[in-house]
Order: sequence, then structure tokens, then C-alpha cells
Amino acid sequence: MNDTQADEAAAHARLIEDNLVLTCEAGRLYRDGGFAGDAALLDRLRERVSPLTEVVGAVFPGFPAHDPEPPRLFGGSATFREKQGAALAAPRPPGPPTLLCETRDVRLAGNALFHVADGRPQVLFETYRPQERHVVPGPGPGFLHVDETIAEAGLVFLLNSAGSFNYGHWLIDDLPRLHALALLRKRHPRVPITVALVSYFPHIDAARRRSIQLLLRDRVSIRFLDRDKIYRFARLHHATPCSLPSTGKSPHALRYLTGQMRARTRLPRGLFALRMFTGRGRRLFVDRHPGRGRGLANRDAVLGLLRGLGFEAFDPELTSVRQQVVRFSAAEIVVGIAGAGMTNTVFCRPGTPVIHLVPEGWEDRFYGEIATACGQDYAAVFGPRIVSDAPEYLRDFAIDPEPLQEALAAAGLR
Repeated sequence: MNDTQADEAAAHARLIEDNLVLTCEAGRLYRDGGFAGDAALLDRLRERVSPLTEVVGAVFPGFPAHDPEPPRLFGGSATFREKQGAALAAPRPPGPPTLLCETRDVRLAGNALFHVADGRPQVLFETYRPQERHVVPGPGPGFLHVDETIAEAGLVFLLNSAGSFNYGHWLIDDLPRLHALALLRKRHPRVPITVALVSYFPHIDAARRRSIQLLLRDRVSIRFLDRDKIYRFARLHHATPCSLPSTGKSPHALRYLTGQMRARTRLPRGLFALRMFTGRGRRLFVDRHPGRGRGLANRDAVLGLLRGLGFEAFDPELTSVRQQVVRFSAAEIVVGIAGAGMTNTVFCRPGTPVIHLVPEGWEDRFYGEIATACGQDYAAVFGPRIVSDAPEYLRDFAIDPEPLQEALAAAGLR
């Protein structure tokens, strides 16, 4: 990028920032806290509210501030364990409610919603939070252009977030917000609903479609949108986030998700329970395909140790969404390689010990937040990354069996 291009990019970023609007009044959304920005930004936005958005109702209530239980951390250096332990146990702020909104004459570009007023883009802040802009580009300089106007029969509900391209974030941050459709159906009985999703990769899109169909029993149409296009909607329904960036997950949203998915899998869970009378299937080792990166360099040694304690290897990516719910719901303990597959621990029962195998240096608190919201015991075993040409976050790593044994003993297994 040359100097001229850099100046143009900076000018456009200022244009976006200067014209941000809240989806609805700050007093309704952030009365008890949960704003994903500093106090000065919230004060500036209080008088800047989308004039074309109506709040239909609350999907989930807000959640209070809380102090997570101290995690159990093993392996790696004492310095990193102390740093990560402090981050995981730090007090968490309250979270705002999740609101179902109806917005008219709205556009979608760069995974953010916006209006055009006096030739300027008014981006809805809740779809363009500061911590997520590295993956949510928002509308570019060509925002006045429209590639397609959506004119579906009935109602359109957009389900998107910064992490929709990742199955783990989809499961936790997106899928629960489909509870908003109950409000829509109550308000508009017998009117067809289309769920609109931004398309990413074929395997992710297929998994998202299957999870919606399982949750809703195939009662909606699903349409994927090209992430490189600008869409215009005369009327669009959407829900504000049900999580805070990196610092909190709504326990209400996750209870809804787990309750619905367990209800949808009652029969296969019952059949699997018969198998468990033999003692098999209760202890899960969540595997990760080596082609996905972040593989376990000494997998054979780790798997040998776990198999000796009755663990079964299970790769969620190779099974159906339904089977993932069944297996994690039945688990009495889960050990797994850090990655999207471990978000399925949301289906584990409260109190289930969960042990993550994590490369040292990985500072993501996402999985700790899931455990906190679901009332599960969180532990992690750290191991060194293996030097390679791969991006750091995808480098293989090794786990020393000794700290893993310590973690298992702390969870009650010897």
C-alpha cells in the first residue's frame, strides 16, 4: 500500500467511525453495562441511534458480572501458567441483553449492517464492535453500490457475527440467537421465514445448515449470501450479540442451546445410554485431524495414556452434529486438543471435568468462558510448540504425559 492508498484507507476508517450508530437506545441495551467499548465512545453514541430500527423484543436477558473459579493449569512454564491463570480468573463484566430488531432500508457489507444517510454510511455498532474489526471489515469505499436487493417472500432473519466462519464461534455466538424466531413467529404467525447466512467455506456452511435444521426441525428456509457482495434489504430482522468479545458468554443463551439440542436428540441419546452400561463411551478424547494444523506431535503417547484409563478418541469433524450432541452429553470427562471441536463441551452436563490440551502461548479465553457459563470444571495442560513454517497459532505442539497425569488425577482419575 502506497502513501496515497494509506491516506484514503485512513479517511474511510474515520468516515465509518464518525458515523457509527447504536442499534437501539443505550439505556435499553447497556443499562446494566456490557458495552464493547470505552465510556467515552458510549457517551458519544448515546445520541446516535439507528432511526430505522425497532426493537421487537428480548431474546435473552442480560447476565451479571461474575468472578470465574480459578482454573487448574498444568505443564508449560510457571510464568505462562501464572499469566494465563490470572486472565482466566479475572472478574468479568456484565453482558447486555440480546434483542430482536427489525430494521428497514438496511445494507450488509463486510459482515456489518449499515444505512446510508446524506451519502454517508451509518454502521450499526453492534455488528461492528472494535475488538472484532480485524475479521469484520465493514462497508468499503464503494458502499453506495448495491449488488443485490433481497426480496424474499415473508421475513428475512440475518444470523451473523465476527466468528461465523469458525464452527466453534458459530455454535456459541450465533446458533442460540435463533431463539429469536419464536418471537417472530408469535408476531407474524404463518408467515414464512428465511434465515440468511454469510457464506464462507463449503464444509463450514454445510455444518451450519445441519445445525440449524437440527435445532429448528427444518422449519425455515436457509439462504447463503456472498460475503464479497453488498446487499440491500427493505426489511430485515436481526438479533444483537449474545456474548461479549473474549470476556463473557450468555449462560441464558447456552442453556437454551443445550436444552433444545438435547431435546432434539432424546432418542439417539437414549440408545447410546444402553451402550454405556458396558462402561464405554463415557470418557472422551477429542481428537483433531492433523491436516487442520495445531496437531499433537506426540499423539500416540498421549492417546496410549488416555486409552489405558478408558478414553475413546472422537473427532467431531468426522461425525454429524446430532452425534456430537449425543457423545458430549453423555461424557463424564472430556480431554481434547484446543480447537473448534472442543466447543461441543457446551453439551456436557454441569460439573463435567474438561481438560484442554493447549500450545503454550495460546491466550484465548474462549473455552474458559464456555466452562464458566455452563458450570463446568475447566483445566488446561500446556505444551511447547514445534518450530515450523506454519503460522504460530497452527503449529503442532507436544504434551508431557506427566502434567497430563496430574490434571487427570486432579479430576479424579488415576
